[in-house]
Amino acid sequence: MKLYCVIPTLNNSAGLAALLKSLYGQTRRPDGVIVVDNASADDTGAVVRGFPGVEYVRLPENFGSAGGYYEGIRSAAAKADLLFLSDDDATFKPDALEKLESALRELSASSPAGAVRCAWDTFRGEKPEMVVDAAWSGTLIKSEVVGKIGLPLRELFLYSEDVEYFSRMRKAGFPIYVVPGAEYLTRFEGHKRTVGFAFRSASVYKDVFRFYYAFRNEIYVSRLHDLGRQMKVLSYFLKIALFLRPAAIFACLDGLKDGFRGSLGKNEKYRVIR
Repeated sequence: MKLYCVIPTLNNSAGLAALLKSLYGQTRRPDGVIVVDNASADDTGAVVRGFPGVEYVRLPENFGSAGGYYEGIRSAAAKADLLFLSDDDATFKPDALEKLESALRELSASSPAGAVRCAWDTFRGEKPEMVVDAAWSGTLIKSEVVGKIGLPLRELFLYSEDVEYFSRMRKAGFPIYVVPGAEYLTRFEGHKRTVGFAFRSASVYKDVFRFYYAFRNEIYVSRLHDLGRQMKVLSYFLKIALFLRPAAIFACLDGLKDGFRGSLGKNEKYRVIR
């Protein structure tokens, strides 16, 4: 089966280079790699040229992770049977692709498995286990799933587009499994910081724009797939509000309002900084 990797990227040439080295060092080498560049201002293009055979798609502006995965998945699904998805800030153990492909093949023999994902650090299972959802990064999906459920919602721009997509996948009868032994080497988790107030602490985003897109899209996606989750989102906002600066609180409120209204796309008031 032909396997393509899809990587959206933005101003992270060093991380992208490490990821590409990780992918080309796999025991199961990919048959193709597509890098979708969200109009980076660094030397991303030069880095990609250092890896012959990588297909480089440069977008005219930043369309966010949702837009990047939309373009990458659309292109790869027309060329490959399997799509391995990764953010530009992860690397994987050398046998991760081999183990994911093997598990997906075995699961597909007895069920309509649609995707398998790498195991997180605290996973202790000894065999593949069905999970509720998945993140883009470290997930292998069948291209036939794309033909049946379509492409990611690019209008979400940033955050929750993976939650929405895998919710759609499950509803269409394609479960997702986590595979023990298929593991990350590194995953970037630097978007948050720990803040304290009155002997309590919370982990919150560092950047104001992240609050807006996270809360907007959580509400919008819950309207599509899980209405009960809306109360959890609102409760979480009340829980962290005491720890936030006024600008972050207003970003959350704007996001909640636009999520309920269904006002999506890129909001110029909350410009992405990276």
